[in-house]
Amino acid sequence: MTISNQGFTHEPRHSEQIEWYTPPHIFQAIGLTFDIDVCSAGPGNDYVPANTRFTKEDNGLLQPWHGLIWCNPPYGKYTAQWMNRMKEHNNGIALVFARTGTRWWHQSTPSATTICFIKGRLQFINGTTGKTGASAGADSVLVAWGTRASESLKASGLGICMQTAL
Repeated sequence: MTISNQGFTHEPRHSEQIEWYTPPHIFQAIGLTFDIDVCSAGPGNDYVPANTRFTKEDNGLLQPWHGLIWCNPPYGKYTAQWMNRMKEHNNGIALVFARTGTRWWHQSTPSATTICFIKGRLQFINGTTGKTGASAGADSVLVAWGTRASESLKASGLGICMQTAL
């Protein structure tokens, strides 16, 4: 019997499609309105409750940030840049894969207030079709900086939330 016949599959190392949007139940559970969504699909294209939206054309990494930030960054080689910016801003929530062995994880998450390991694999919204996709190829985590973001995550019931040791 081959491994593939035993139901074992590997997740792909990367996806050509980088526009996958956060499902609405995440925001319902968190219960916050963000000052800025720094990686927005644009008004009417996603479910992020945010007062200001920076789209790909705006390049949220280059824009000034203020207040409570939502960041579901393009995954892959750009994750480190977004997570470092979140660390510097120190007020908001980022949704990323739980890549605990990566350099960016060890550089950015120790400064967070709370880390929430989401129960189960998320089913993101496909940015091209607008439909719910299959389960993500890896576990997801919400990383919060600041008291307000942290308290909302801990009350969300989305998964196991831990405060950092700092």
